[in-house]
Amino acid sequence: MIQTDISSFSYKKGSLVPFCKKCGSNHFHKKGKNRKNLPKYECKNCGFRFVWTSDLPRRRFFSNIMSFAVELYTSLNMAASLVGVKKVIKKVFDLDVSHEAIRQWTLASKLDVSRRIIIEATHWHADETYFKIKGKGHWLWIVFCEDTKQVLAWHISKKRLHKDAVAVFRKAVDIAGTKPSKITTDGLYQYQSSIKKVMGWEWHEYRKRHIIDSGIGKNAIIERLNREIKRRLKWFSTFQSMGGALAFFGLWFYHHNQVKAPYLT
Repeated sequence: MIQTDISSFSYKKGSLVPFCKKCGSNHFHKKGKNRKNLPKYECKNCGFRFVWTSDLPRRRFFSNIMSFAVELYTSLNMAASLVGVKKVIKKVFDLDVSHEAIRQWTLASKLDVSRRIIIEATHWHADETYFKIKGKGHWLWIVFCEDTKQVLAWHISKKRLHKDAVAVFRKAVDIAGTKPSKITTDGLYQYQSSIKKVMGWEWHEYRKRHIIDSGIGKNAIIERLNREIKRRLKWFSTFQSMGGALAFFGLWFYHHNQVKAPYLT
């Protein structure tokens, strides 16, 4: 029973006492103050000492606020920067949070889009879009399922090479647990050779399952997803590290798939 109620258990109110952050016991006593003059407590059950500022060990803010900030930053419908999220937290909760703290919360979030699809016949779309890390160009490869509206797999690379296209298709097959009925891509030549390598020659030659079309034609569905990503990225123009890009896209696609989740197990 770890307390997570940010309305009732706040140090500013000072009227209630939280549960122990380690064992959940409510039997403890005050044990001095820390360097910031906040009261410290010692659990009588496990001996754990903690400051009454959060429901998480060695954290200043409650898990609810941290989750809210991360979801707001990566939300599909909220184009907010780190500074923008900081202002929202200040306005809603009256708490001063640095944009660096929000960035660290995002990096610490371990979410994945790897969930299996429960239908067999699927139509996949693949495309790549350009973005920057520290001002240098990188490519984001995406495999999208038209039937389930899920982002099956994604991959980041510095160049558009054959090995990168192979990597993202192998991820998609592993996550879906099956090969698609057909795949639509643009005219990038790496797609044809990588699809043959991952899916096999027999799959590729059967009824011409690989469809090549432009973004304004049969592949428009994934181009719309790319435009949404571009719209979201324009707020900060460039990532500061590869780790930041991996964390952001992992969370962003996770929330996208949560909205479109009827076929997920």
